[in-house]
Amino acid sequence: MQEVLSPTPEGEYVGSAIVQEVFNIGGTGNIAGSKCQDGIIKKGSNVRVMRGDKILIESKVLSLRNFKAEVDQITTGDECGIGLLNYEDFQPGDIIESYVETKK
Repeated sequence: MQEVLSPTPEGEYVGSAIVQEVFNIGGTGNIAGSKCQDGIIKKGSNVRVMRGDKILIESKVLSLRNFKAEVDQITTGDECGIGLLNYEDFQPGDIIESYVETKK
């Protein structure tokens, strides 16, 4: 599962999810209703949101839910709700890439 990350930051690809629908949760804000395409996405992991080939933001996973249960990680094929730190401007088709920062 060797994927090429976008230029910044330095990191090792872990997994990705595609946003299928955006849900507005009162008091919490917008949550990305997503499906994990490959690899894993973990709660607290570093992520970047991409629209086309443009990086919109680099953030962290704040909440991760599978149906109504809060979970620590999701794997390939799982559907979930993803909430990010300081970001709510999701659109269907956005890609959420998870990565682990590597030190040079």
